Amino acid sequence: MVTRREWLQQTGKRLLLSGLGLPAVELIAGCRAATTPRKASPEAASRPIPHFSDVTEAAGLAFSQSDGGCGLQYFVEQIAAGAALLDANGDGLLDIYFPQPRPLGACTSKTSQTPSHRLYLNDGKGRFTLSPHAFGGAKTDYGIAAAVGDYNNDGHPDLYVACYGRNSLFRNRGDGTFEDVTETAGVGVTGLSSGAVWFDYDGDGRLDLYVIRYVEWTVESDIACLAVNGRRDACHPTTYPAATNILYHNNGDGTFTDVTRQAGLAGDAFRSLAVAAVDFDGDGRLDLFVANDQQANNLYRNLGSGRFEDVALQENVAFGENGRAQANMGIAVGDYDGDGDLDFALSTFATEPRTLYRNDGATFSDVSNATGVGPVTRRYLAFGTGFLDTRNDGRLDLFFANGHISPWAYLKDSSQTFKEPNQLLLNTGQGHFTDTPSALPADDVRVHRGACFGDIDNDGRVDILVTAQNDRPALLHNDTPAGNWLLLKLTDKHGCGTPIGAKCIAIVQGRKLLRVVLGGGSYGGESDHRVHFGLGAARQVDKLEIHWLSGTVQTLTNLPVNQILSLREPSR
Repeated sequence: MVTRREWLQQTGKRLLLSGLGLPAVELIAGCRAATTPRKASPEAASRPIPHFSDVTEAAGLAFSQSDGGCGLQYFVEQIAAGAALLDANGDGLLDIYFPQPRPLGACTSKTSQTPSHRLYLNDGKGRFTLSPHAFGGAKTDYGIAAAVGDYNNDGHPDLYVACYGRNSLFRNRGDGTFEDVTETAGVGVTGLSSGAVWFDYDGDGRLDLYVIRYVEWTVESDIACLAVNGRRDACHPTTYPAATNILYHNNGDGTFTDVTRQAGLAGDAFRSLAVAAVDFDGDGRLDLFVANDQQANNLYRNLGSGRFEDVALQENVAFGENGRAQANMGIAVGDYDGDGDLDFALSTFATEPRTLYRNDGATFSDVSNATGVGPVTRRYLAFGTGFLDTRNDGRLDLFFANGHISPWAYLKDSSQTFKEPNQLLLNTGQGHFTDTPSALPADDVRVHRGACFGDIDNDGRVDILVTAQNDRPALLHNDTPAGNWLLLKLTDKHGCGTPIGAKCIAIVQGRKLLRVVLGGGSYGGESDHRVHFGLGAARQVDKLEIHWLSGTVQTLTNLPVNQILSLREPSR
């Protein structure tokens, strides 16, 4: 039997050879310089300690993202709420969308205002401005998470908002305003949805939609779970029945069809909290990795016939190192060890190690403790997570957004707190990660939830946006004296500006760096769909290969560094 690694090696050779005869590049907007170009310094090459500054207030984002509660500890409050990064108005700058939980049950009578979801536009000068007419007055139900994807191939990113109540789909008009097309599209899922992801599962050139749901819960069915002090507390997830996730096929005319059963995904119900669309086995088809709370995870292999098969158990990613289901909240995807395949990391509950699954080719190995990730993370409870190259050295570091679900956690365990600091684990490049508290603001100790990653100011360094329960978000600007970089904005031949699954390989001074356009991941939202390469002191990218989902391989050589490059898939 051919192993996945052997298949990857053989296929990689074929793709490389087929790509040599393709046109070098098709430009959308040519090479766009960063707003503040920088040169690599000797310090960058020596791998400095990263540094992130909290610029939230200066950026104009100092508002409170309510959890919709009023001290009653409704079950849904513990998972609110996320955010998403997207270029809403097409000016080349990342804007920020915040879903907004609405007042729940008895809390509706305690406020005279119904908070609405928010879109903040980036002015390119360090500030974000609330766009009051972005949605034309259209609101959502209790907003939890957002998925970004250009589902109609017009080059503009659209928004799908996962809610308690009815989910919403907003079509981007191309000018930074959105139209609510939920009813026409037929994707108004009801109940308690925790997230979604856009991805083209059948290769027809249109983004389909997978919606994850948490439990069967309503305000009316809410159970008063009590802490040891007799006060209301967050209920255990098994208090409520698990829910069923839904796969929608994009019909290409603005409507979608529920194909969950036909795709083989209508079996058991799960308590799902995060999902990522990723080709984990290198066969050119997008698979789904789903993180479940107190249940085995799902790794749905795309069989290429419109159907999926759950191979999480065979691939060794269903459970944690102890062989039991964990409270999995968020997903990070990236090639942290530079071996040419994609690895997974999961955020988990307090006292559980964050789980790092290394892709070994034929299967995955749990290397949480071997890499140092497990021991330094057990104390905290994490939701949002992601791999990012904080120093532009070509190595992916690992971030966790921490915050407990119980305000009374300390009563059971004196080492636990409700508000927690975030964590950044630095990749040593030798198979190990080290916790680096000094890299993050010391006073940012809150009940964190979502985490998004992207270059907010186009300076070539990846910044971090973190949300917090019933609190303000935190925009963490990357101030690190980092190395050189390359940022890719991709559009496929169908016109889709978010070509989920496109794989990019940069060869730099003998090193091969793999990055992908990731669909979903983290928790509660979406990160920058542009592909970021940290290049260290290298002065050029010797070779860049873009493996489009269609099978086309586009090859470029001798690319200058420190630029934003917009590329379109060749049409032939």
